[in-house]
Parts: sequence; C-alpha cells; structure tokens
Amino acid sequence: MQIKIGLISDLHIEATKANKEIVPYLINAIKAADLDIFVLAGDVTPKLSEFYEILAEFDKADLPCKKLFVPGNHDIWVNKSANMTSEQKCGIISEICQDHSFYSLFDTPYISGDTGFCGTIGWYDYTFAPEGYDFTTEQYAEKQLMGTVWSDKRYAQWRDTDENVTHRFAKELGQQIESVKDKVKRIIVVTHHVPFRACIRYRGKLPWDYFQAFMGSDVLGKLCLQEPLVTHVLFGHAHYAVNKQVKNVKAICAPIGYLHEKPTEDLQTYVNERLTCFTLQEATLTKEM
Repeated sequence: MQIKIGLISDLHIEATKANKEIVPYLINAIKAADLDIFVLAGDVTPKLSEFYEILAEFDKADLPCKKLFVPGNHDIWVNKSANMTSEQKCGIISEICQDHSFYSLFDTPYISGDTGFCGTIGWYDYTFAPEGYDFTTEQYAEKQLMGTVWSDKRYAQWRDTDENVTHRFAKELGQQIESVKDKVKRIIVVTHHVPFRACIRYRGKLPWDYFQAFMGSDVLGKLCLQEPLVTHVLFGHAHYAVNKQVKNVKAICAPIGYLHEKPTEDLQTYVNERLTCFTLQEATLTKEM
C-alpha cells in the first residue's frame, strides 16, 4: 500500500500579517500535492478564537486527505489570569480539532493501512542543554538569561516541572506505540518538540545556546529509536527545515516560522517549498522534489 504524507508546522498565525495570510496558500499546496495524510505539527496560535478560525478554514476547504494534529507550546499558552491550565486548554484544542475534522494524535494514535501514527507535544527536560557551559538545572528552570525570557515561563501553565511534564508525555507516547505496533508494519511519530540533539543548531554563543535546552528532549528520540517499527519522526518547534537520518529513523521538520521579513518569493512559492511531502511504500521512502 502506498501512502503520501505532507508535513508543516509553526504557522504562528499571530506573529505577522504574512503569517496570517499563509493558510489559503497552504491549502492550495496541500490540494496540489494530492496527499493521503496531512500533518500539522503544532504552533498554530495561542489564541483559541483564532485557532478555531484557522482550523475552520481547513475544514471549509474540504481537503480529501486525513488531517492529523499535535499541539505546540504556543498553542497551550494561557494567561495567568485566565483561570485555565495548559492541560485544560489541551482538552479544548482536542474539541476544536474534532469539530473541524482534524484528528488529535495527542489523544489517540491513528492507523492508515499498514502505517500507524502516534503523537505528542513532546516538551523538554534540559537534556539538550549545550555542552561547554556550567548552567545548573535551577538556572535552566528560570528560563531567562541576559535579559531574554523564554515565553513558556510566562504562559505554559502545566503546574509541574518541565522534567515531569516531558516524561509524562513520553510515557503516553510509549503507550500509543505499544497499542499499535502489533497492528501495523511501520510507525510514524509526530511531536512538536525536537526529538534528537543532532537536529539542534548550537552557535557557540549566548544567549542562543542556553535557550536550546528548551527545544526538546532526548527521551523522545530514545523512545523512537528503541522501537524498530518507528521509521520517521515528524516535528516542529525549530524554525528551520530538517531532513536528517538518525540511525534507523528519518527526522523531518518543515516549519513556516516567523515571517517578520516577508519572503522574497511570493507566499505560494514559499509555502510550496516549505510543505514537505514524501511517499511510503513497502517501508521505503521516496522524497518528493
């Protein structure tokens, strides 16, 4: 059985006018790609009303492909005055997904033919902390350095430590993998956060390297590498494209990112280039050019 998959992440609709305008062009690209599965790997917008509107645009487009979603860190942000936790917001996001024909991988794995899709937001436990510095766990937990603050500090309301959140989500992902592995020939994992240190770009300077500790966790990557059926990990969070083989797993990231500077090409061309598509058949990968 052949299955064609398309991936995008980090729409960040709230960021710029160009980001807000990107969705119709993305829908055009998805239609032209003739996908079986479209994966949106998080960071649509922190605003629930806007999140609803964006997913409604996809729904109204009546795309023939199955649409899969995992939330990103921006999606689960809540104001401290909102009387809501990030866990509660995840529940609302799942309801919005259901209302607009998106399948929430965060809640339940999805099976298409002989391929299983398992998903999580991911999170971070500082295992991607840069080498060559002596920051303590407590200093990473502060999420601020040299006048710059990682915004999860203000808006991610898990009411638990980053380490505990990461390991809880990893455990749930492991349970998803266990639940489908006897029913499929391959498994594709979708996570918002980065699964492998090899996919992180360190620059050898601060504060950039400090903030890479919040990009993901090696717990995610180890979980994927230990299951032979996992062939791909699709992720977001990094605002640069990744298509990298890590041992037996292909790691792919296809972000829109912040469009503070409008792309030199037109938005349709930009989206066409960003949407990463690949075809799977008999557990082999053929990259679409």
